[in-house]
Amino acid sequence: MSRLKLWAISIDEVRSIVSADPDTAGRLRAAATDHFHLGSAAPMGLIGKLGPFLRKGGDPAAPRPESPTAQEVEDLLAGRFVPPDRLIPAWNLLEFWLDTVAHGYGTWTLTEPGLNDFDFDLARAQVPSRYGLSDLFKSSLGITLTRCPGLAAGWVSGQHALAMAANWPHGIGDLSTEHAELATSVLRFLDDWPGWEDQAARSGRPAPDLVAVFRT
Repeated sequence: MSRLKLWAISIDEVRSIVSADPDTAGRLRAAATDHFHLGSAAPMGLIGKLGPFLRKGGDPAAPRPESPTAQEVEDLLAGRFVPPDRLIPAWNLLEFWLDTVAHGYGTWTLTEPGLNDFDFDLARAQVPSRYGLSDLFKSSLGITLTRCPGLAAGWVSGQHALAMAANWPHGIGDLSTEHAELATSVLRFLDDWPGWEDQAARSGRPAPDLVAVFRT
């Protein structure tokens, strides 16, 4: 099922996950190890790379294709290349870390045509096109992790997120029922933005930006 996911987190904090400093890496490694029940990373020789494929199919220790392994943990934390066949679990891992670090996040079921139709309806309702969902993906995350097929990722500033929250309500009455429900749900998420900014300031963290991942 296609879906859109949004996080309130500084883009600098997103980039600090990849090529993380030792303290950040230690916290993220511990969280991933606990959540995904990981062991230590496999050796990087040929046997280490082939290990999961050499296990018998019934081996309960064999990782599921979409689940990250300790190797993805170390590769992302070090900013290393992730092989194409491991991009999906690597993005699953990154999304878990974003869930862990972000001030808040939300998920919406949405197809690619549905996203485009929503933006068209929003523009028809006289909301400036720069505040549509598609604009969330114009700026890349600026990380070394390559996007996998069927995935788009991007971000906008916190000020842009607040501008979306200020402009969308003016057009909700002119949206279709389906799009009005989606807009209302996203606006509920954005309603918490001032509180997240206060939370960041109190904890000495940078102000949140709006980070987005769309998967088909």
